[in-house]
Amino acid sequence: MDHTNISTPANQISSVKTVRFSNRPIYGKFSIVLLGVIFISILPYYVKVYNTPEIVSATFIVHSILYLGWYILFAAQSNLVSLGNFSAHKKLGYMSVALFVFLIISGVEMLIGVMAAYDPNWTGGHVYSRASFVWGILHTLFSFFIFYILGIFFRKQLQLHKRFMLMASLSMVSASVTRVAFLPFIPVEGTILTLVATYAFLLTPMVIDRLAFNAIHPVFKWCVPIYVVTQIICIGILPATEIGRAIAFPLQF
Repeated sequence: MDHTNISTPANQISSVKTVRFSNRPIYGKFSIVLLGVIFISILPYYVKVYNTPEIVSATFIVHSILYLGWYILFAAQSNLVSLGNFSAHKKLGYMSVALFVFLIISGVEMLIGVMAAYDPNWTGGHVYSRASFVWGILHTLFSFFIFYILGIFFRKQLQLHKRFMLMASLSMVSASVTRVAFLPFIPVEGTILTLVATYAFLLTPMVIDRLAFNAIHPVFKWCVPIYVVTQIICIGILPATEIGRAIAFPLQF
């Protein structure tokens, strides 16, 4: 009896998993869209630097350059894989380590600046708003750090690596959206617009996975809900507490 064509349940599961999450690149176009959105979102601040350079700090300018540089690098990395140029992808991967370190340092420097800007004359509502801003930066820095480290740790496991790197990039989107959401000519309330836009970006790769593989990868199933819940806690709940404000402004409370 010929057993070569008999499939066991284990083989069937393995086959389904292989087909479900194949190695074909699927996030290249999304990375370009993401880069375009990030670039457009910081255009008002480029104009601000050009028109009134004296009120824009060098720290902010450097951070903006590093921030945009990350998305340029991420788009390049994603599309190098799409083109099959894995050698260039690997070389640029080393560059991402340096950019990651500089971004964290720059982010911490900006965080300290926001913390130090506390004014005892602020109203209760303004204290809440600024504490929420501090906690938002903390959440972004921590999320970016964790997702990037996981991406590096699983760099030899393609399905995990590319999704953790995508999550690292998406973890910073709210910072960019916020810059536009609170501009005076935007008709929608800033916080609502920021959250809706951020969560739309987070859901997009889940939809891409679903359409491409008829399933959502566990990285997104776990990381997106955790990111959303922790963000809500950080920007909505902790700033309303005494301990949350004390951490946001440690030298003033």
